[in-house]
Amino acid sequence: MKELVGRFPFREEFFQLYSHPDCLLHEVGEGHPETPGRLNSVLRGCAGLPKNLPISFQVPAPARIVELERVHVKDYLMQLKIACLRGDPFFMSPDNQLSPQTFRAVLAAGGAALALADTLLKGGAGFALVRPPGHHAGRNQAEGFCFINHAALVIETIRRQRPEAAFLVVDFDVHHGNGLNFLYYDDPGVFYYSLHGAPEHIFPNTGHPHETGQGAGRGCTCNITLPLDCSGDQWLQQFETHLGSFQEKFRPDYLLVNAGFDAHREDPFGVMNVEDRHFLAAVHQLQQLARERCGGRIGLFLEGGYSPEVLGRLVPKVIAELALAHAKRS
Repeated sequence: MKELVGRFPFREEFFQLYSHPDCLLHEVGEGHPETPGRLNSVLRGCAGLPKNLPISFQVPAPARIVELERVHVKDYLMQLKIACLRGDPFFMSPDNQLSPQTFRAVLAAGGAALALADTLLKGGAGFALVRPPGHHAGRNQAEGFCFINHAALVIETIRRQRPEAAFLVVDFDVHHGNGLNFLYYDDPGVFYYSLHGAPEHIFPNTGHPHETGQGAGRGCTCNITLPLDCSGDQWLQQFETHLGSFQEKFRPDYLLVNAGFDAHREDPFGVMNVEDRHFLAAVHQLQQLARERCGGRIGLFLEGGYSPEVLGRLVPKVIAELALAHAKRS
């Protein structure tokens, strides 16, 4: 990562990338899809981006436990730390495999989210290139490879300075982001829009279209489900059709994106048939939305996507698209 910091030094007006070497310390068992190779592939792809691209690469300090408590219960965090230290093979579910250094990776990923929150507060934009992923994690629940919820950490960090801020969260991971969805299910200040596989057939079996929020948050959740093996054209058409569903509720101040690429046709899960061009078109729509509605304030988080080859070529393309558009805004 030192090479990336040297290649893309800090300039506040640039599109910001955040990662940390400790994110690679989370080791998973043989055959588990959420490997360090995923992030390594993304970082190698970023190293090949043109030096004159308007991006900055930063390695922020890891989060402190007290900062993660903005979202998660302290006892839960301490149980996770202890499970790592004593060498437990997994935490809460066999899906959530552990290594002795997993908690260091969790703190590093949290630090990237905190740095992204600071960038957004200053009117900037950026991408947290982290693992483990986060959108399935609840307040005191690890699930689906996720331990802390990065988007929620950004929301709660920004709210400390801007209590009335409104957030649009877009999630295009092939799996429903149940952790984020239900953290804010009754919150009128967060609109959650997710495009994912039909819950009858895919983990975590949540995110039905009738789940639209409750109480003060009723109408602030939009879950769009797609059949398995759907085409990329169908995926993109549904994404674009429903992207504006938040407009009747509020004007967002910030756009957050849970960017999972496991709907890709080359993903080993083999769920859908989305191609690079469809993801890039979706990102272009999101960038336009951020510029028109949020003053360009867009923050992304690496979620799923289990083909290192796809991630290594596609995520840098996404970054280049966002960086060039951000530069034009500036």
